[in-house]
Amino acid sequence: MKRLFILFCLLSSAQLAMALEYCNAKFAYCVDVPDQLKWLPEADNGDGRHFKLSNSNADILIFGSYTPNVFFYTDSDYLKEKQHRYKTDTTVTYELLKDNTYTVSGYRENGQVFYHVIKVDDGKEAVLHLNYSKNETGRMTKIVKQMARSFELY
Repeated sequence: MKRLFILFCLLSSAQLAMALEYCNAKFAYCVDVPDQLKWLPEADNGDGRHFKLSNSNADILIFGSYTPNVFFYTDSDYLKEKQHRYKTDTTVTYELLKDNTYTVSGYRENGQVFYHVIKVDDGKEAVLHLNYSKNETGRMTKIVKQMARSFELY
């Protein structure tokens, strides 16, 4: 029985180690972090953190903020403004504005791919930025899907 208990404890801790989730208490968001990403230190002000993929120039960032725009607009108006800015400054290939979330992807002038998710709630925003070169699309697709699907405000 004692061996069975030890085995159960080992299996439980292994499962916990595989379930990498970053949560930020200051801005109340969480995201699953694929195990191939390296965690960089949390920002000094506690708003979020960067992640890196080995042998890659991909920039993966999640952060929260209180912005003046959020205080002066409704959450919906703020996301509509973001939507307008993306269409002005980038080539948008996908977008979805639903409830309090704006998801957008496309290309910048330099050809870099971006996939961003912006969530707002009562004067604060949480943002997931994934930026990478076109030649990294194959490596990044699974990472983008996992992080975007799990990104939640709580």
